[in-house]
Amino acid sequence: MTYIADNGKSPRICPISMQDVLVVGLGAVGAVSAYILKNSGIARVTAVARSNYSIVQDRGIDIKSGRFGDQLRWKPDRLWTSVAEAADTQYTYVVVVTKCLPDVFKTSELLEPLIHAPFKDQPIYVLVQNGLGIETDLYQAVKHAGHQPRIISVAMFVLANQIGPNIIQLGDQEQYVCGVYRPNDFTTSVNSEEELRILKGFGEIIVKGGGSIDIVPEIQRRKFVKNMTNVVLAAICLLTRYTLPSVFRRPPSAEENYTPYYFPGTQPLLEENTIPMMRGMVRELVTLGRALGFPDSEDGVPADSADRLIQFSRDTYSPASSFHKASTLVDCEKDVPMEVEVIWGSVVRLARERQVDMPRVEMAYSLLLVMQNQILRKASELT
Repeated sequence: MTYIADNGKSPRICPISMQDVLVVGLGAVGAVSAYILKNSGIARVTAVARSNYSIVQDRGIDIKSGRFGDQLRWKPDRLWTSVAEAADTQYTYVVVVTKCLPDVFKTSELLEPLIHAPFKDQPIYVLVQNGLGIETDLYQAVKHAGHQPRIISVAMFVLANQIGPNIIQLGDQEQYVCGVYRPNDFTTSVNSEEELRILKGFGEIIVKGGGSIDIVPEIQRRKFVKNMTNVVLAAICLLTRYTLPSVFRRPPSAEENYTPYYFPGTQPLLEENTIPMMRGMVRELVTLGRALGFPDSEDGVPADSADRLIQFSRDTYSPASSFHKASTLVDCEKDVPMEVEVIWGSVVRLARERQVDMPRVEMAYSLLLVMQNQILRKASELT
C-alpha cells in the first residue's frame, strides 16, 4: 500500500484532524521529517534539537532539495533542547529520529519523560532509526509503565546529509516504509483494523506534507533488507574511511572536478576482490533472512539481493553528482558513537541464535567493535 504525493495533491487515506506531533532529533532525516509533517497543514510540530538547538532557534534550517525546493530558515512550530521540556503536551505521534545506541543510552531512557507523563493516553511512537531490534527496549519500558505500547517501525529510504549545523542536502526521493512492531513476530502478514488505523493516520500526515509512504503488513523483513544495505556499504566506508564513489566512480574528465574516484591502474582488482566480497556479505544475510522465515519475494528477502545491491551501488555512487556520505562514516569522522550494535551486532546475534555462519559480517562487526570501543574510551576521558 504505497501513497506518493503528486504536485501537492495528496490521495485521501482517511479523515484526520489537527494533530500534535513531536520529532525527537533534528539532524538530516529528522529535519526533513519535521518539515514534511508541518508542511501537511494538519500537524503542529514540536521538535527536540540538542547540538544544533541554538543555531536552529536563531537562523532556522536551510533545506536544499530539488523535490521540495530550497526551504530557507525553516522552523518547527516549537523547539526545545530536551524531551523533558517537550513533555508538556499530549502528542498523537512521537517521531524518534535519533541514532539507536544501546551501548551508550537506551531509547526508553531518552523518552522517559513521555513514558511517565501525566496524560491519559500514551502517544504512538514512530521509530525512524537504523538497525534491527530497535523497538524492543521501548516496547518493554512502555508496557512496564502500565500502558499498551503502540509502535510504528520505519525503514527510511533517503539520501540526505547535514552539510552544516543548520543546512540539509536532500536527494530526489524519500520513502517511509512503515509497519506496526509486533514483538518476536516475523511472519504475521496482515494488519489488524486497529493497526491499519494507526498506520493510515500517520500516512495521511506524511502524504499531505509531500512525502511518500509505503504501509506494509510486516515491517521486519523490510527493515532487514534496508539493514543489509547498511551492513555491507557502511562497513566499507568505515573500514576504509572513504565514501563509496571510491569504488564505483570513474576519474573526472578535464571539465569535471570531484573526489573520490577509483584509480584505473588497480580498478580491476576492486572488481575481482571488493565486489565479490560485497556479494558474499549479502549472501550471508540472505541465508539469515531465510532462517528468520522471510520469503524469497519482492516483499521479503529476494534471492538476487546481491545483484540488486551491486547495481544500486553502481547507479547511486558512479555519477559525478553523487554526494551521499554514510551517517556512520560522518559519526566516525566526528569521533562520536556509531550504530554498531543495531546494524551489525543485531544480525550477528540473530545468526548465532539460528546457527547461521556469516564469517564476512562477523569480521566487519569485530573490527568495528574496536573502533567503537576507542570512540567510547576517548569520550569517557572527557567526562
